[in-house]
Amino acid sequence: MAEQQTPTLSKVVGVLGGMGPAATVDFYAKLVRHTPAQRDQDHLRVVIWADPTVPSRQQALLAGGTDPTPWLEEGVRHLMGAGAEIVVVPCNTIHAYLGPVLADQPVEFLSIIDTTVRAIQRRDARRVGLLATDGALASGVFQAALDAAGIEWLLPMPSQQEALMGVVDAVKAGRSEQRLHAQVQEMRSDLRERGAATTIAGCTEVSALLGDLSAGDDVDVIDPALELALRTIERATRS
Repeated sequence: MAEQQTPTLSKVVGVLGGMGPAATVDFYAKLVRHTPAQRDQDHLRVVIWADPTVPSRQQALLAGGTDPTPWLEEGVRHLMGAGAEIVVVPCNTIHAYLGPVLADQPVEFLSIIDTTVRAIQRRDARRVGLLATDGALASGVFQAALDAAGIEWLLPMPSQQEALMGVVDAVKAGRSEQRLHAQVQEMRSDLRERGAATTIAGCTEVSALLGDLSAGDDVDVIDPALELALRTIERATRS
């Protein structure tokens, strides 16, 4: 009879999700898929708090809508209560609110913005296209991080930005038809023609739509959800 192996316990990963549900599912799938595991016991220990009732980040940032901070604080309390040692949030736009929420928490926070910028630096890209929601762009979370790293950025033309928001809304509504893929590809092509070495899929609904683009498989796109998953695996398994 084969001797049972004692599992090496990972740090407990807390996923603050629900923004939106499909993006949370996509992130966890990438986390599982890219963990170097041969059996169940090799995977990460993960706690997910997925609360889709968090008020619209777009409305909060663009139109003075309800501040989502109290919902985020509640979610972090649930994750901490479940033993989370690392907190990740697979939503780009909400990072505009996360600093104060996590500032005094005894937990390691992995930023999807920071991990994305590091991925760009590894590729040595000097100019990137940025596909992000209106709210994320208004908050400046990506632009500030890119500027600090000395990376130029390009945005879609206004008509394409409007189309991008339509794609995001469609994915939130559970749609993923080929037409939506084609629209995103057209945006990426335009940014590439304007000089972008690569494009950031800077909304996790776009990440979910594109699926699992393994690191390095597509030099023309950076998937923040995938980069965050890879960074989470690295930190959670480090002794």
